[in-house]
Amino acid sequence: MENLKVACIGAGASGTGHIALIEKYAPGSMVAFCDLDRSLFDKIINSYPGGSGAKEAGDFKTDAASLRKDLKNIPFYTDPEEMFAREDINTVIIATYCCAHYEMVEKCVKRNMNILLEKPIAIVETDIEKTWQLLKNYQKVATVNFTMRGAPVSLAAKRHVKNGTIGKIVSVQYINNVHYGDCYFRGWMRTKEKIGNLFLQKATHDFDIINSIIGLKPVSIAAFGSRQIYGGNMPNDLTCDECDRKWTCPMSIYKLELEAGKPLPGKNNRLCVYAREIDIDDNQTVIIQYEGGVTASYCQTFNAPQQGGQRGGYFIGNDGIMHLRYYGQFQETSGGQILVGNSQLDITRYHEKPGSRIHEVYDWNGHGHFDGTEYGIMAKLDLLNGRPTEVANTIAEGYISAKMCLAAQKSIETHKVVDIDLNL
Repeated sequence: MENLKVACIGAGASGTGHIALIEKYAPGSMVAFCDLDRSLFDKIINSYPGGSGAKEAGDFKTDAASLRKDLKNIPFYTDPEEMFAREDINTVIIATYCCAHYEMVEKCVKRNMNILLEKPIAIVETDIEKTWQLLKNYQKVATVNFTMRGAPVSLAAKRHVKNGTIGKIVSVQYINNVHYGDCYFRGWMRTKEKIGNLFLQKATHDFDIINSIIGLKPVSIAAFGSRQIYGGNMPNDLTCDECDRKWTCPMSIYKLELEAGKPLPGKNNRLCVYAREIDIDDNQTVIIQYEGGVTASYCQTFNAPQQGGQRGGYFIGNDGIMHLRYYGQFQETSGGQILVGNSQLDITRYHEKPGSRIHEVYDWNGHGHFDGTEYGIMAKLDLLNGRPTEVANTIAEGYISAKMCLAAQKSIETHKVVDIDLNL
């Protein structure tokens, strides 16, 4: 591999987080970035000399006190075409609004760039298929950012199933109760136009984890969903900061901080959750049929209390059950500091005495996405440098997960079981 020369298109929380992480593990690699404006980039990067990272970076913040001081001065563009014309680039991070992913992939393919694509690969059927056709036989590196793939507990669970610890997989029971679910309705992710639906934002990770662990392809899906908590008749630009109900509204960030110890979000995530423009579901339940008759159930909801977050589930085999909990132990202060954070695996097997249960703990305190963010970046650097990695995040896997998300949404809208047509 030639020397990495990386540019980023879309410098919000995830894009700027990727910039910082690439620089942490491959210093000097970032050469330029592009966005509509650079406000979030400046806020996040300028916070790193102290080693803490801004709230706006969310789960993508890192301990990056050693970042080169001139990183904030790399060339900035508002037009990707101009950036490509003027800079020497061989690798591109795509972290734009999800609705623009295909357009940016197409630009990068025309220039034979390595592509580090944020999930999902696209949000509408035609763009998903076109993205897959462009990349399925692509000769350069092309990967999808499924951050939880690199989490040590994810890799351990996958190894247990592959090694036959619980025998042949029969079924999966999986949930995601999101304790920060309101953030999806306080910022740009709250409309179909920009994200499609919350399957494509959250369930896409969980579907990918299930697929990865059991090693099977989905065949059909049935789903139900509705909006029970968020949306309403409030102005689209209203924020908690300027609302006269900031101390009485049940979803005010200030009331939630005072009474529930919920950390205040960054300034870019304080829009009213009862706004008129909100048009996506906030709870969904899915049933999946996999090849070979294996079944899975999945449920996601976006109004869990601060200490009520749950993610993971039961993987049931013919020789035992594996319980995967991403939030094994979790405690966070009102300032957003994680006091305790670990993931856990519990395995109970048929032919072992009750006291012989396997119990594994994976500490992720201080690291995003259950310790998957930084391992994921290192895996991408492995791919770019021709080294083997357990965390491939292939375009095929991104394609399958996105197709599952669209099939689930179609099932909700049509009240029918939807077959998943994978053009692999």
